[in-house]
Amino acid sequence: MYKKIVKLLESNQIPLLLFFSSLFIFLTFSGTRMLFSDEGVIVSQFYNYIHGSLALKVAKVNVEKGIYITVANNLYGKFSYSLLVLSLPVYFALKNIDLFYSAHLFLLQIWALSGGISVYLLAKTWKKKNVAFFGFASYLILIIVNLRYFNPIYFPKWGEIISIEFTNILISSFLVIMVYFLFKKIFSNKIAIFASLFIIFATPISFYAVTLKHHSLVLFLTVLAFYFFYKYQEKKNKKFIYAAYVLAGLCVWTRTLDGAALMLSLLIMDILFFRRDIKHIALISMIILVSLIPFFTFNQLILGNPFSIMELHPLSDTPIKMLIEKNMITLNESPLKIKQNEILENLGFSWNPYIRTGLLDVLYDGTIQKLGNTFGILLISPFLITAVAFIIDRIRWKIKLTTIDKFLGIYAIVFFLLYKNYLLAIITDTPVVLEYRYLLIMYIIFLYFSLRINKVRELIETNFKKIALLYAATVIILILYFINIFPPPFMNIYYSVALITSGFLIFSLSISLLTGNKKSYSYLLDKITIFFIALSLAEASILLLFYYWIDTITYISPSQNQTIVPILENILKWMYQVLL
Repeated sequence: MYKKIVKLLESNQIPLLLFFSSLFIFLTFSGTRMLFSDEGVIVSQFYNYIHGSLALKVAKVNVEKGIYITVANNLYGKFSYSLLVLSLPVYFALKNIDLFYSAHLFLLQIWALSGGISVYLLAKTWKKKNVAFFGFASYLILIIVNLRYFNPIYFPKWGEIISIEFTNILISSFLVIMVYFLFKKIFSNKIAIFASLFIIFATPISFYAVTLKHHSLVLFLTVLAFYFFYKYQEKKNKKFIYAAYVLAGLCVWTRTLDGAALMLSLLIMDILFFRRDIKHIALISMIILVSLIPFFTFNQLILGNPFSIMELHPLSDTPIKMLIEKNMITLNESPLKIKQNEILENLGFSWNPYIRTGLLDVLYDGTIQKLGNTFGILLISPFLITAVAFIIDRIRWKIKLTTIDKFLGIYAIVFFLLYKNYLLAIITDTPVVLEYRYLLIMYIIFLYFSLRINKVRELIETNFKKIALLYAATVIILILYFINIFPPPFMNIYYSVALITSGFLIFSLSISLLTGNKKSYSYLLDKITIFFIALSLAEASILLLFYYWIDTITYISPSQNQTIVPILENILKWMYQVLL
């Protein structure tokens, strides 16, 4: 048994490295700061659920305005309980740990341990000597340095928050692994590593890993369903397609439209493309109904009708009346709010009131146009613009669409059609927002079609280290530049640079694809494309760091900024004091 476990670990060094690295990164930025109105409602939902009530009877957070609904004179939060159900065992585990050993110190130990394991696995992958020493030394350094500033997060007050957030972090870390396995199956090991790192460092997906929202769970269920679909068309074993349907049903419970998009895409591929018989259709219908039991159950318990959809229920317009929990979290407005607003203005945060509602206009605004503080997803992660070149590549080389191409293409179309109104809402109703929380799955879809281009895949595989070094150097240079000119009109600078980068990237790649392998063009174009790939990745990381910093530094009150990593908390508070 021991030898089998060792062999299993040895053969999965890369996935384990990605898991513990993502766990370390996410825990680094985790804490108690994510208490916007939506998340305040989620915390109160979880508190009442722990105490045996789906209705909101006791307020854990003083959120007076939020996403509430009223049913039969009972108040409910308008969010799925899927993530909260998964967070329940984590909460009780941390609560028991807190009885004899601080829950915050335990999470700090997990953080240092994940960092030490990451160093150990990285050294082992590079075949270095004394790998155990490097791993153990890294753990000791991380824990000793932070224990010097250790300030426990009071669990009775913050327990619900850190439990949901830690659950989200675990889910997001497993999501990174699933992205690796999916892209490894379809492409290669290097491309799978690139895809996983891209998710962590170049998309808002990692930002939502340290919030209380259920977007990470939706992504995990969806990507896992993609993986099972691929395994089905590879192995022709029906148990994989059945598993994909079950995941789609759970996804409906977590977020209805995301689950509906996944379910419809599976049905279109299964029935129309695979041409199933009546017996198979009847069987998957039963599987779908069983998978929807959690969805129906909670609808019945809350709305009184299993077929009602909570997301369509009108918001409450009656005064909110709840008892107050003795450790209630109060969101005090910062006395430096005027200065905070001045910094936001200097950094380029402004709202554009000109909204277009046509279908094509919304598509354009949702992908590449700047509307105040809302960027299109192709500018948040400029590398994804290369997905457009897949059309050129397919026409130029007469590439046939694979089954997974068709499935993900159908999914993207269905998703967009179902989310048309949400796309418009993102543009009209989310000031001071840089990420599209409803469109996170599209980062993975665009990434897939970007990597389906042979030229892009070839450049990444043969220049992986060069791209990584260019990326790291560019991130450092950009950080130093923005520190030097602080406060910069960051948003305007980023928009211009990201637009230029996207333009050059798609231009150089398109010319490369159209001219083929002509030596007079190929070498220079390859160098240019590699440079802009690295630059686009660096820009996405800078935007991600910038948004995390802005979100933290302009928080309601710095006293509510408590991170799992004490050094980071001290740095953020020092920056707050210096700037404001």
